[in-house]
Formats: sequence, structure tokens, C-alpha cells
Amino acid sequence: MTGLDLLEKTELWVEDILLRDVDLTQLAKCAGQVLGLGAQDIFVTDVRDGRVVFDVVSPSVSLDAIAGKEAQLLAALAAFPGVQLGRAASVHSHGVLGVIGAPAEQAADIIANAARLESSLQAYVSRAVVVLSTGGEVARGEIEDTNYAAVKSVLGDMGYLVHHAGVVEDDEALIAARIGHLLGEGYGLLITTGGVGAEDKDKTIEAMQRLAPDLSTAILAQYAVGHGRHVKPHVRVACGRVGETLLVALPGPTREVLAALPELAIAMGQGQSPSVIAEAVAAPIRALWKAHKVGHSHS
Repeated sequence: MTGLDLLEKTELWVEDILLRDVDLTQLAKCAGQVLGLGAQDIFVTDVRDGRVVFDVVSPSVSLDAIAGKEAQLLAALAAFPGVQLGRAASVHSHGVLGVIGAPAEQAADIIANAARLESSLQAYVSRAVVVLSTGGEVARGEIEDTNYAAVKSVLGDMGYLVHHAGVVEDDEALIAARIGHLLGEGYGLLITTGGVGAEDKDKTIEAMQRLAPDLSTAILAQYAVGHGRHVKPHVRVACGRVGETLLVALPGPTREVLAALPELAIAMGQGQSPSVIAEAVAAPIRALWKAHKVGHSHS
């Protein structure tokens, strides 16, 4: 079923209509029954000069329920006690609700075309990836940001369209604001790199939690708080979802990003939950850390 965002164009009105002792709440309910809307989703907001204005308060409607329904709506209103329709009675709207007035014989084509477009848009969004790097040393140009190129190389070869959102300083509010902006840009996957450690400068997961309070995390390492520069007990990766966008927070070292990406792609392809994805990307990073420690113990 194809849904339509009303984009704040929520009014529809009927011209050449006269009312006499009509219960407006019940009249709105009658219109809602034709348009697949609940009684709480549509109200009469104005009656004057042969016009009745309805306001749809639901942010979206089903295209299947409204396309080509002008004749049905007018018939239902004409049968309502106290309503009289003139010969020129018609339904109008400035927004997408205007499809109510489409010829009924075109409704099936309108719905089918919209479904194809919706499928195409969903397919595009699911393959669109954006990478946001964090870290003062990266933002200041002290070290090269190689993570975008790494993600583009791995996921790009898998058919994803990878975009770069630049670099943001280690500031929780700034990171949250940048992520919030990107959430409105139509990406299916948003990857951040850096800022997941246990030091006071590591703010990425906290920033992400502002937007996804139910964010799932997986621990890479544990530390004693107050030991050295550690002010948090864990180094973690994270995964969550906001709307259609999957959020994934990875460490800054590029070798760890490269280790995590194949597992990330597999878990996404399987439609796994954020908690499962977080553990999936954490596993190869833990393996890297373990191998590094073993290597040093024998050196």
C-alpha cells in the first residue's frame, strides 16, 4: 500500500454544498469513511459561501484509499442528512489530496505508477551510504582521513552509492547536529568513524544516542575508569535506526573500519536487528585487537 506524505497541505474542500442542521463531527466521520481515515484524522474546519473545508490531521494517507474517490465522496455527502449538493459540486485540494479528483478510471494506473516509484525510491535509499568522520586531529588536517575511501572501496564494489559528509570536531552537539541533518537527506546507511573510545574527547556514541535513544552497542574493550585518560569503562561500536536510516558508529583506525565492513554488509543483507549488527561488526575488530596483543607478546 503506497503512502503519501501530505507535506503540510492538509486541507480539502467541497464546493457548491449547502448544510442545514448538520452535525459537523459526523459529517467529517462520513468523509473519513470514504477516504480510509479514522474519526480522529479528519475534521470540518470551515463552512461558508457554499463551501465546506475538511482538515486531515494525519501526516500521511494511503494513496489506494483516496485516488479517484471524488464521486464516492460526493455521493456519501449527498446522502448525509441535511446536506444538499449543487450541480457544480466538486472536491479540491492544493496538495497531494488532489488525487481524490483524478478520474476514477485512472486511479489504478496512478496507484501502480506510485508503487513503482516508491519501490524505486526505497531501492535507492537502501543503497545510499554516507560516511561522517569525527576527530579534531582529522578536522585540523593533522592526519589524513582515509575512512571514506575505505568505505567507498568496500561498499562501492558491492553496489552501494557512497557519499562523504566531511569531518566534524569531537563535540557531542556538533556531531548530533550533523547526523540530524544527514538523516533528512535520504540515506539508508550512515556510518560514523572515530570517537567511540573511552577518553573524554570521544563523543560520537553519546551524540548518536541523542537521535536514537535505543541505540545498541557492543563492547570492544573494557578499562578501569580513572586509569590513564579513560573516563568511560568501554570502547564500543554502535548501531541504531532512525526512520529508514541505519546508523553505525565505527572506530577511527582504517584497518578496523575495513575489518568491520564485510560483516556489516552481510548483517544488513540478512535484515538483522541493530543489536545483532553491532555485535557482527564488533567481532572482527576484537579479533584484530587480540591478534595485535598476541603478536606483541611474542615479539
